[in-house]
Amino acid sequence: MPYPFSVMVLYFFIYSFLGWLLETLLCSFQERRFINRGFLNGPFCPIYGCAVSLMLILLIPVRDSLDNTVIAVLVIFFSCAVLATITEYLISWIMEKLFKARWWDYSHIKFNINGRVNVAISIIWGGLATLFLFCLQPLLDKLAALIFSAGSTALIVVDAVLIAFLIFDAAISYIVARRIGNKLEQLDKWNELIHGFVESIELPTKEDILRHIERLAEKYNLRKAFEKRNSPDMPELHTLTLDSLRRRIADYANEIRAKSVKLMTSTRYLQKRMLRAFPYMKWPRRPAILRDWKEHLPSKNNRDEKEKK
Repeated sequence: MPYPFSVMVLYFFIYSFLGWLLETLLCSFQERRFINRGFLNGPFCPIYGCAVSLMLILLIPVRDSLDNTVIAVLVIFFSCAVLATITEYLISWIMEKLFKARWWDYSHIKFNINGRVNVAISIIWGGLATLFLFCLQPLLDKLAALIFSAGSTALIVVDAVLIAFLIFDAAISYIVARRIGNKLEQLDKWNELIHGFVESIELPTKEDILRHIERLAEKYNLRKAFEKRNSPDMPELHTLTLDSLRRRIADYANEIRAKSVKLMTSTRYLQKRMLRAFPYMKWPRRPAILRDWKEHLPSKNNRDEKEKK
């Protein structure tokens, strides 16, 4: 390792902050309003810190061993692009497994790999990282040396405070992300139920409708919803006429729609921030659900209209 561990920790946070700053400025410019970009609530994007830390460990010795500047720049550029791409792909995969959603997606851009990474983004990564290693890193080395000159204790204290902040922020963000994933699963279930109810209403006979509803009841455990805890043959629905049965099922569908809308509009602040921080987040099972949720997020305009009423 070309740097002491305490210095590497400091660099990790510096590059995490610079990555957050870059992402926030770009996203805020696109949205024309401030967007706190990133998974964490604080001003850090650890994916940048992780990627650049790997580059510092693996590529600083390479940079310093090459006398030809042109060759050194080319080697560092391609190496940085590859390392950044691998890091981004792995973190995207891990986050999807943990939180049940694709937090960023490049499927809308050509030359992507499973929507997780993209050639154009990788080239940008390589260019930025090369700029950092050749231009910014020497300045940061001077800053680290200045802090270190005040005593190693000072640097350790700074690192400890930053790590404690990161752990706390990561714990909160993890809980928020898990709740977003759970809500998406609930909305997905309700969406399938509504679709199933609508399908059943369109069936030609009462017997077909009842069979379809029975399958839904078994699949989604809807005994309480149909008020038949002790009656597996659904006697209440059996006693209804065809038109009444269709109206009853339509009422069930409307009730679930109302619950879905309430769940989406009652989104808490940290969940709303996280959803808006990732405009290309994707719910693999049914992308329309996540789009619908974002459209129902309470906004300042919504609050103003309510206050006027």
